[in-house]
Amino acid sequence: MTFDHRPLRNEKRSLIADVRYQLISFIRSFTLVLYVAVGMAVVGVAMKFIGLTGGSFVFVFAMAVLILLFLVQVGLSFFYIVSNVWLALLGALSSFSLVTGLLALIFRYQNWYGWQVIFYAVVPLYILVGVLLFLYLKRFRKLHEPLRDFFYRNLVFPFVFVLLLGIVSFMFSADRFNREEDPMLQESPIPADGAAAEDTTDMWRAY
Repeated sequence: MTFDHRPLRNEKRSLIADVRYQLISFIRSFTLVLYVAVGMAVVGVAMKFIGLTGGSFVFVFAMAVLILLFLVQVGLSFFYIVSNVWLALLGALSSFSLVTGLLALIFRYQNWYGWQVIFYAVVPLYILVGVLLFLYLKRFRKLHEPLRDFFYRNLVFPFVFVLLLGIVSFMFSADRFNREEDPMLQESPIPADGAAAEDTTDMWRAY
């Protein structure tokens, strides 16, 4: 008497296909949320440029959401791209460079103290990732459709978006984007050197 293993094999294949479908659906929803945050960031930049009240809040909030999403994408790259180790590594590295790039852009657009230091620290990694993405474009058509979509929508487009924001930030003076009076977002999270001189609580002496 022999036991037919075909039903078990078919059930296993069906389960794998279902998990793969659910994962692809999640990535699509994740990318949609990512693009909504990108749109909010563009709106925030436009509001800051025009000088509308609340522009800084919209911009910083949208950029913070993008930073959170790309931090998630660092781990998601390894979980989603299991069939291509190099693409998974590139996805994680690109996502991390986008996190640092977005952080630098927040400081630049808000004209916060220390933005120059952050930019100098971020630019080398960003250039390296740009070169790696460009080199990987040669293998773009060899990827399966889900991975190809992830590479283009979640890595290449955000990279270009951050690059364009960086270019725009240097085309105009930082004061051009900070004409509204928003005391909550005017001060940098990094204390300036003059803060120690103005401190009367001896808080800075501990450092």
